[in-house]
Amino acid sequence: MKTLSTWQLYGLLLLFLLGTSVVFGIASSAKQDAWITAFISILLGAALLWLYSKLYETHTDKNWSGLLTVSFGRFIGSILCVTYVFIFIYSAGRDLRDIGELTNTFLLPKTPIGITMALFQILVSYICYAGVERMGRLAELNVPVIFIIFLLEVILLVASGTVHLSLLTPVAAEWKPIIKAAIPGNLTVPYAEAFAFAAFWSKTMPPKGFRKAALLSCVTAGLIFIILDILAISTIGPELFSRSFFPLMATFHLVNFADFIQNIDPLIVTAFMIGVLFKISIFTYASCAMISDLWKVNVRSAVIPVSAIVFLFAFYMTESLSSHLFTGHQWATWVVFMPFYVIFPMIALLVIKLKKMVGIGGS
Repeated sequence: MKTLSTWQLYGLLLLFLLGTSVVFGIASSAKQDAWITAFISILLGAALLWLYSKLYETHTDKNWSGLLTVSFGRFIGSILCVTYVFIFIYSAGRDLRDIGELTNTFLLPKTPIGITMALFQILVSYICYAGVERMGRLAELNVPVIFIIFLLEVILLVASGTVHLSLLTPVAAEWKPIIKAAIPGNLTVPYAEAFAFAAFWSKTMPPKGFRKAALLSCVTAGLIFIILDILAISTIGPELFSRSFFPLMATFHLVNFADFIQNIDPLIVTAFMIGVLFKISIFTYASCAMISDLWKVNVRSAVIPVSAIVFLFAFYMTESLSSHLFTGHQWATWVVFMPFYVIFPMIALLVIKLKKMVGIGGS
Protein backbone atom coordinates (compact mmCIF):
# COMPACT_ATOMS: atom_id res chain seq x y z
CA MET A 1 0.00 0.00 0.00
CA LYS A 2 1.42 3.34 -1.08
CA THR A 3 1.12 5.97 1.66
CA LEU A 4 3.38 8.89 0.66
CA SER A 5 3.11 11.73 -1.83
CA THR A 6 6.04 12.69 -4.07
CA TRP A 7 6.81 15.73 -1.91
CA GLN A 8 6.76 13.66 1.29
CA LEU A 9 9.08 10.99 -0.11
CA TYR A 10 11.32 13.71 -1.54
CA GLY A 11 11.46 15.32 1.90
CA LEU A 12 12.32 12.04 3.62
CA LEU A 13 15.06 11.24 1.11
CA LEU A 14 16.49 14.78 1.17
CA LEU A 15 16.67 14.99 4.95
CA PHE A 16 18.17 11.49 5.03
CA LEU A 17 20.86 12.42 2.50
CA LEU A 18 21.72 15.67 4.28
CA GLY A 19 22.00 13.81 7.59
CA THR A 20 25.39 14.30 9.21
CA SER A 21 27.01 15.86 6.13
CA VAL A 22 25.75 19.36 6.96
CA VAL A 23 28.36 19.40 9.76
CA PHE A 24 31.04 16.91 8.70
CA GLY A 25 31.13 18.17 5.12
CA ILE A 26 31.72 16.18 1.97
CA ALA A 27 35.08 14.92 0.64
CA SER A 28 37.29 16.95 2.99
CA SER A 29 40.25 14.74 2.05
CA ALA A 30 40.17 16.29 -1.44
CA LYS A 31 40.92 19.68 0.14
CA GLN A 32 40.24 22.58 -2.28
CA ASP A 33 38.80 20.16 -4.84
CA ALA A 34 36.16 18.79 -2.46
CA TRP A 35 33.43 20.56 -4.41
CA ILE A 36 34.49 18.69 -7.56
CA THR A 37 34.24 15.42 -5.66
CA ALA A 38 30.78 16.49 -4.46
CA PHE A 39 29.74 17.07 -8.09
CA ILE A 40 31.07 13.69 -9.22
CA SER A 41 29.26 12.10 -6.27
CA ILE A 42 25.95 13.54 -7.52
CA LEU A 43 26.36 11.64 -10.79
CA LEU A 44 27.41 8.43 -9.05
CA GLY A 45 24.68 8.76 -6.44
CA ALA A 46 22.02 9.40 -9.08
CA ALA A 47 23.13 6.29 -10.99
CA LEU A 48 22.97 4.23 -7.80
CA LEU A 49 19.51 5.51 -6.85
CA TRP A 50 18.31 4.79 -10.40
CA LEU A 51 19.62 1.23 -9.99
CA TYR A 52 17.70 0.90 -6.72
CA SER A 53 14.51 2.02 -8.45
CA LYS A 54 15.05 -0.57 -11.20
CA LEU A 55 15.47 -3.24 -8.52
CA TYR A 56 12.20 -2.08 -6.94
CA GLU A 57 10.57 -2.23 -10.38
CA THR A 58 11.27 -5.95 -10.73
CA HIS A 59 8.76 -6.83 -7.98
CA THR A 60 6.73 -3.81 -6.91
CA ASP A 61 4.96 -5.76 -4.15
CA LYS A 62 8.17 -6.88 -2.42
CA ASN A 63 10.55 -5.10 -0.12
CA TRP A 64 14.26 -5.97 0.12
CA SER A 65 13.58 -9.00 2.32
CA GLY A 66 11.34 -10.49 -0.38
CA LEU A 67 13.82 -9.65 -3.13
CA LEU A 68 16.59 -11.41 -1.22
CA THR A 69 14.49 -14.58 -1.13
CA VAL A 70 13.71 -14.29 -4.85
CA SER A 71 17.38 -13.71 -5.70
CA PHE A 72 19.22 -16.11 -3.40
CA GLY A 73 16.63 -18.61 -2.23
CA ARG A 74 14.84 -18.94 1.10
CA PHE A 75 17.78 -20.20 3.20
CA ILE A 76 20.49 -17.77 2.04
CA GLY A 77 17.90 -15.00 1.72
CA SER A 78 16.86 -15.44 5.36
CA ILE A 79 20.49 -15.30 6.53
CA LEU A 80 21.03 -12.11 4.54
CA CYS A 81 17.81 -10.63 5.97
CA VAL A 82 19.11 -11.13 9.51
CA THR A 83 22.44 -9.63 8.45
CA TYR A 84 20.72 -6.55 7.06
CA VAL A 85 18.80 -6.10 10.31
CA PHE A 86 22.12 -5.60 12.08
CA ILE A 87 23.62 -3.58 9.21
CA PHE A 88 20.80 -1.04 9.53
CA ILE A 89 21.13 -1.08 13.33
CA TYR A 90 24.87 -0.45 13.01
CA SER A 91 24.28 2.45 10.59
CA ALA A 92 21.71 3.97 12.96
CA GLY A 93 24.14 3.52 15.85
CA ARG A 94 26.91 5.36 13.99
CA ASP A 95 24.64 8.33 13.32
CA LEU A 96 23.38 8.33 16.91
CA ARG A 97 26.99 8.46 18.06
CA ASP A 98 27.55 11.41 15.70
CA ILE A 99 24.78 13.42 17.34
CA GLY A 100 26.10 12.45 20.78
CA GLU A 101 29.63 13.60 19.93
CA LEU A 102 28.46 16.90 18.41
CA THR A 103 26.21 17.69 21.36
CA ASN A 104 28.94 16.75 23.82
CA THR A 105 31.49 18.93 21.99
CA PHE A 106 29.50 22.09 21.28
CA LEU A 107 26.33 22.20 23.38
CA LEU A 108 26.36 20.08 26.53
CA PRO A 109 29.99 19.23 27.39
CA LYS A 110 29.15 18.37 31.02
CA THR A 111 26.20 16.12 30.15
CA PRO A 112 27.09 12.42 29.80
CA ILE A 113 26.96 11.41 26.16
CA GLY A 114 24.82 8.40 27.05
CA ILE A 115 22.03 10.65 28.36
CA THR A 116 22.01 12.72 25.17
CA MET A 117 21.89 9.67 22.91
CA ALA A 118 19.23 7.93 25.00
CA LEU A 119 16.90 10.95 24.85
CA PHE A 120 17.45 11.28 21.11
CA GLN A 121 16.76 7.58 20.49
CA ILE A 122 13.53 7.84 22.50
CA LEU A 123 12.40 10.52 20.04
CA VAL A 124 13.43 8.25 17.15
CA SER A 125 11.41 5.41 18.67
CA TYR A 126 8.32 7.60 18.80
CA ILE A 127 8.70 8.58 15.15
CA CYS A 128 9.19 4.96 14.05
CA TYR A 129 6.20 3.85 16.12
CA ALA A 130 4.09 6.49 14.34
CA GLY A 131 4.87 4.86 10.98
CA VAL A 132 5.99 5.84 7.49
CA GLU A 133 2.99 8.01 6.66
CA ARG A 134 3.43 10.28 9.68
CA MET A 135 7.18 10.28 9.12
CA GLY A 136 6.53 11.62 5.62
CA ARG A 137 4.22 14.33 6.93
CA LEU A 138 6.84 15.41 9.44
CA ALA A 139 9.47 15.50 6.70
CA GLU A 140 7.44 17.79 4.44
CA LEU A 141 7.12 20.23 7.34
CA ASN A 142 10.86 20.23 8.04
CA VAL A 143 12.16 20.62 4.48
CA PRO A 144 11.24 24.35 4.31
CA VAL A 145 12.94 24.83 7.68
CA ILE A 146 16.15 23.29 6.32
CA PHE A 147 16.05 25.49 3.21
CA ILE A 148 15.53 28.65 5.29
CA ILE A 149 18.41 27.73 7.63
CA PHE A 150 20.67 26.98 4.66
CA LEU A 151 19.90 30.34 3.02
CA LEU A 152 20.48 32.23 6.28
CA GLU A 153 23.82 30.49 6.81
CA VAL A 154 25.01 31.33 3.28
CA ILE A 155 23.83 34.95 3.40
CA LEU A 156 25.34 35.64 6.83
CA LEU A 157 28.67 34.01 5.98
CA VAL A 158 29.02 35.88 2.68
CA ALA A 159 27.92 39.16 4.32
CA SER A 160 30.63 38.69 6.97
CA GLY A 161 33.31 39.13 4.31
CA THR A 162 35.23 35.98 5.27
CA VAL A 163 34.78 34.17 1.96
CA HIS A 164 37.87 34.25 -0.29
CA LEU A 165 37.38 32.26 -3.50
CA SER A 166 41.12 32.40 -4.22
CA LEU A 167 41.52 29.59 -1.66
CA LEU A 168 39.82 27.25 -4.16
CA THR A 169 42.93 27.31 -6.37
CA PRO A 170 44.65 25.40 -7.83
CA VAL A 171 41.65 23.62 -9.31
CA ALA A 172 41.98 19.89 -10.03
CA ALA A 173 45.77 19.91 -9.88
CA GLU A 174 45.62 16.21 -9.00
CA TRP A 175 42.70 13.94 -9.89
CA LYS A 176 43.70 10.97 -7.74
CA PRO A 177 42.57 12.53 -4.41
CA ILE A 178 39.33 13.66 -6.06
CA ILE A 179 38.41 10.20 -7.34
CA LYS A 180 39.65 8.51 -4.17
CA ALA A 181 37.38 10.74 -2.07
CA ALA A 182 34.39 10.07 -4.33
CA ILE A 183 34.77 6.28 -4.49
CA PRO A 184 33.84 4.71 -2.21
CA GLY A 185 33.59 7.42 0.47
CA ASN A 186 31.07 9.87 -0.92
CA LEU A 187 29.30 7.27 -3.02
CA THR A 188 28.43 5.23 0.05
CA VAL A 189 27.85 8.13 2.45
CA PRO A 190 25.27 9.40 1.99
CA TYR A 191 23.92 8.13 -1.34
CA ALA A 192 24.30 4.35 -0.99
CA GLU A 193 22.94 4.56 2.56
CA ALA A 194 19.58 5.47 1.02
CA PHE A 195 19.23 1.77 0.25
CA ALA A 196 17.63 1.60 3.72
CA PHE A 197 14.40 2.70 1.99
CA ALA A 198 14.39 -0.67 0.19
CA ALA A 199 13.34 -2.33 3.44
CA PHE A 200 9.90 -0.70 3.19
CA TRP A 201 9.67 0.94 -0.24
CA SER A 202 6.44 -0.86 -1.12
CA LYS A 203 4.83 1.39 1.53
CA THR A 204 6.07 4.60 -0.10
CA MET A 205 5.34 5.07 -3.82
CA PRO A 206 5.35 3.09 -7.09
CA PRO A 207 8.81 2.69 -8.70
CA LYS A 208 8.46 5.64 -11.11
CA GLY A 209 7.43 7.96 -8.29
CA PHE A 210 10.21 6.61 -6.09
CA ARG A 211 12.73 7.18 -8.89
CA LYS A 212 11.56 10.76 -9.43
CA ALA A 213 11.73 11.65 -5.73
CA ALA A 214 15.09 9.89 -5.28
CA LEU A 215 16.81 11.59 -8.22
CA LEU A 216 15.41 15.01 -7.32
CA SER A 217 16.53 14.68 -3.70
CA CYS A 218 19.96 13.47 -4.86
CA VAL A 219 20.48 16.56 -7.02
CA THR A 220 19.18 18.92 -4.33
CA ALA A 221 21.38 17.43 -1.61
CA GLY A 222 24.37 17.38 -3.97
CA LEU A 223 24.01 21.06 -4.83
CA ILE A 224 23.80 21.91 -1.12
CA PHE A 225 26.98 19.90 -0.50
CA ILE A 226 28.79 21.70 -3.33
CA ILE A 227 27.83 25.15 -2.00
CA LEU A 228 28.75 24.24 1.58
CA ASP A 229 32.12 22.82 0.49
CA ILE A 230 32.93 25.93 -1.56
CA LEU A 231 32.02 28.20 1.35
CA ALA A 232 34.00 26.15 3.87
CA ILE A 233 37.15 25.96 1.73
CA SER A 234 36.91 29.66 0.85
CA THR A 235 36.57 30.59 4.51
CA ILE A 236 38.86 28.38 6.60
CA GLY A 237 41.17 27.20 3.80
CA PRO A 238 41.75 23.71 2.37
CA GLU A 239 44.20 22.55 5.07
CA LEU A 240 41.95 23.29 8.04
CA PHE A 241 38.97 22.00 6.06
CA SER A 242 40.68 18.63 5.58
CA ARG A 243 41.90 18.33 9.20
CA SER A 244 38.87 19.52 11.16
CA PHE A 245 36.45 17.02 12.70
CA PHE A 246 33.57 19.46 12.13
CA PRO A 247 34.71 21.68 9.21
CA LEU A 248 31.34 23.31 8.61
CA MET A 249 30.95 24.19 12.28
CA ALA A 250 34.41 25.79 12.14
CA THR A 251 33.35 27.68 9.02
CA PHE A 252 30.18 29.20 10.42
CA HIS A 253 31.90 30.11 13.69
CA LEU A 254 33.50 32.91 11.64
CA VAL A 255 30.17 34.59 10.93
CA ASN A 256 30.30 38.20 12.11
CA PHE A 257 27.63 40.40 10.57
CA ALA A 258 28.09 44.07 11.58
CA ASP A 259 29.39 42.96 15.01
CA PHE A 260 25.78 42.08 15.79
CA ILE A 261 25.19 38.51 14.59
CA GLN A 262 28.22 36.47 15.63
CA ASN A 263 26.99 33.09 16.79
CA ILE A 264 24.79 30.96 14.55
CA ASP A 265 25.60 27.63 16.21
CA PRO A 266 21.88 27.10 17.00
CA LEU A 267 21.05 27.24 13.29
CA ILE A 268 23.76 24.74 12.37
CA VAL A 269 22.90 22.35 15.17
CA THR A 270 19.18 22.59 14.37
CA ALA A 271 19.82 21.65 10.73
CA PHE A 272 22.11 18.83 11.85
CA MET A 273 19.61 17.46 14.37
CA ILE A 274 16.74 17.51 11.88
CA GLY A 275 18.76 15.62 9.28
CA VAL A 276 20.18 13.10 11.75
CA LEU A 277 16.78 12.57 13.36
CA PHE A 278 15.31 11.41 10.07
CA LYS A 279 18.41 9.42 9.12
CA ILE A 280 18.42 7.43 12.36
CA SER A 281 14.63 7.02 12.12
CA ILE A 282 14.86 5.59 8.60
CA PHE A 283 17.62 3.14 9.57
CA THR A 284 15.75 2.09 12.71
CA TYR A 285 12.47 1.67 10.84
CA ALA A 286 14.26 -0.27 8.07
CA SER A 287 15.58 -2.73 10.63
CA CYS A 288 12.10 -3.09 12.15
CA ALA A 289 10.57 -3.62 8.70
CA MET A 290 13.09 -6.39 7.91
CA ILE A 291 12.22 -8.08 11.23
CA SER A 292 8.52 -7.73 10.44
CA ASP A 293 8.90 -9.36 7.03
CA LEU A 294 11.16 -12.11 8.31
CA TRP A 295 9.26 -13.19 11.42
CA LYS A 296 5.77 -11.94 10.44
CA VAL A 297 5.38 -9.59 13.41
CA ASN A 298 4.04 -6.07 13.58
CA VAL A 299 6.61 -3.37 12.83
CA ARG A 300 5.66 -1.50 16.00
CA SER A 301 6.47 -4.48 18.20
CA ALA A 302 10.08 -4.36 17.02
CA VAL A 303 10.63 -0.62 17.58
CA ILE A 304 11.57 -0.69 21.27
CA PRO A 305 13.97 -3.71 21.11
CA VAL A 306 15.66 -2.36 17.98
CA SER A 307 15.99 1.14 19.48
CA ALA A 308 17.58 -0.34 22.60
CA ILE A 309 20.14 -2.21 20.49
CA VAL A 310 20.84 0.93 18.42
CA PHE A 311 21.60 2.81 21.64
CA LEU A 312 23.91 0.05 22.89
CA PHE A 313 25.74 -0.02 19.54
CA ALA A 314 26.18 3.77 19.66
CA PHE A 315 27.31 3.80 23.28
CA TYR A 316 29.90 1.01 23.07
CA MET A 317 31.12 1.23 19.47
CA THR A 318 34.03 3.61 20.14
CA GLU A 319 36.00 5.35 22.86
CA SER A 320 36.71 8.65 21.13
CA LEU A 321 35.56 10.86 18.26
CA SER A 322 38.77 10.34 16.30
CA SER A 323 38.51 6.53 16.39
CA HIS A 324 34.80 6.78 15.56
CA LEU A 325 35.50 8.83 12.43
CA PHE A 326 38.47 6.68 11.44
CA THR A 327 36.35 3.51 11.67
CA GLY A 328 33.60 5.09 9.61
CA HIS A 329 35.88 6.39 6.87
CA GLN A 330 38.36 3.52 6.62
CA TRP A 331 36.65 0.34 7.81
CA ALA A 332 32.86 0.64 7.58
CA THR A 333 33.00 2.06 4.05
CA TRP A 334 34.69 -1.03 2.61
CA VAL A 335 33.46 -3.78 4.94
CA VAL A 336 29.84 -2.70 5.48
CA PHE A 337 28.60 -0.02 3.12
CA MET A 338 30.09 -1.10 -0.22
CA PRO A 339 29.16 -4.80 0.03
CA PHE A 340 25.69 -4.43 1.54
CA TYR A 341 24.51 -1.13 0.02
CA VAL A 342 26.09 -1.39 -3.43
CA ILE A 343 27.33 -4.86 -4.41
CA PHE A 344 24.49 -7.05 -3.09
CA PRO A 345 21.75 -4.89 -4.69
CA MET A 346 23.62 -5.05 -8.00
CA ILE A 347 23.94 -8.83 -7.76
CA ALA A 348 20.26 -9.17 -6.81
CA LEU A 349 19.15 -7.08 -9.78
CA LEU A 350 21.33 -9.11 -12.14
CA VAL A 351 20.07 -12.45 -10.75
CA ILE A 352 16.41 -11.41 -10.95
CA LYS A 353 16.84 -10.20 -14.53
CA LEU A 354 18.58 -13.44 -15.52
CA LYS A 355 15.87 -15.54 -13.85
CA LYS A 356 13.18 -13.64 -15.72
CA MET A 357 15.06 -14.11 -19.00
CA VAL A 358 15.16 -17.89 -18.55
CA GLY A 359 11.66 -18.00 -17.10
CA ILE A 360 12.36 -19.12 -13.52
CA GLY A 361 11.85 -17.48 -10.13
CA GLY A 362 9.54 -14.87 -11.54
CA SER A 363 7.53 -14.38 -8.40
